[in-house]
Amino acid sequence: MQPLQSIIIGAFLLCGFAVLAYGATECPKKPYRVVCYLAGWSTYREGSGSFNISYIVPDHCTHLVYTFAGLNIGGGIDSLDYYNDINVKKGYEKVVAIKEENPCLKVMLAIGGWNEGSEKYSLMAERESTREAFADQTLRYLVHYGFDGLDLDWEYPTMRGGIPEDRENFVLLVQTLRGKFAPRKKLLTAAISASKQILEAGYDLPKLCEELDFISLMNYDYSSKDKATLDAPLYGDSNTRESIDTTIAYISRSGCPMGKFTLGITTHAKTYTVVPGRLMAPGINALGPGLAGPYTRSEGSLGYNEVCEMLKPNRTATNPWNVKLVAQSAVKYAYRDDQWITFDGVETIGTKVKYAMDKKLGGVMFWTIDTDDFQGDCHNEAYPLLLTALRTLGYVKKA
Repeated sequence: MQPLQSIIIGAFLLCGFAVLAYGATECPKKPYRVVCYLAGWSTYREGSGSFNISYIVPDHCTHLVYTFAGLNIGGGIDSLDYYNDINVKKGYEKVVAIKEENPCLKVMLAIGGWNEGSEKYSLMAERESTREAFADQTLRYLVHYGFDGLDLDWEYPTMRGGIPEDRENFVLLVQTLRGKFAPRKKLLTAAISASKQILEAGYDLPKLCEELDFISLMNYDYSSKDKATLDAPLYGDSNTRESIDTTIAYISRSGCPMGKFTLGITTHAKTYTVVPGRLMAPGINALGPGLAGPYTRSEGSLGYNEVCEMLKPNRTATNPWNVKLVAQSAVKYAYRDDQWITFDGVETIGTKVKYAMDKKLGGVMFWTIDTDDFQGDCHNEAYPLLLTALRTLGYVKKA
């Protein structure tokens, strides 16, 4: 063997030994997941509400989920926005590239969402042949674009054009995907409703827990449409039919390990238009959704970055917002004139994260990081809501 060859082979062997020696400790298992959802369309928002993938701090999350892919007419996974995801803005490429800064980060792709509806997922899942075709094509899609796994956001099995058989078919779909994913070590997760009615009708939790790596609970949208009620309350009251605690109590009876579940936390406020009056407490009648914000532009909802700017103290204001903290429910609400909003702040998120830890859940999920105060416009730091969770979990030192 020539000297140069010996040097080259020696170098490769040394690298191999280094991988064996340090590979196992490079990504130590953390006690809690921090699942961060990113709305791909957030890049289209205007002004300081426009989110760029470069704003993501790679060490803040254990899992980063890019939303949303959808189903095409053939029943296969596909981009819903080629311009943003693939061709021009290259969202897929940029979000996967974050792993270069944090190799321990798992970057996943979510399929579904509210706007995708339910019926076409119901059609895809009802036959073995279409489930198999979807699983095969999805695996190739994930491998091609470099994603670590798939997050299923079918909203919701048996609902919105679905059929009763969706409950069983969803399990069969998950089992088919797991069979394809396992040899390639791709993650398979799901985001599911926190409503007891939808949980009972749409999900066979014991069977899903056997196949999914983890399940994220959408512990928000408990609020009513006809009354201005607290959104995502930790505990209920006379105006609240369901709460985070009732959802956790329900899933605890499923027999699933509690560590399989991730507590959902929203950075979005629920908003209402009401009749101004002397009593503006939770439970008052709502005339309709609240006004749209300058960034998210969606009636009935505001991002926390919009809320915190809106509620900033203004000494010259003659008609300031009234802001209240409901400590027992770990939710805030605010009102001014005919606008009424309910939301989470740094005070309430810490309480909810502690609750998740006490209940031995597997971690927390944020929907979405692009509506946190990611610019730090209202706080002394960027991502105050996410950082509150990280500090409570012990992942970041307290300020």
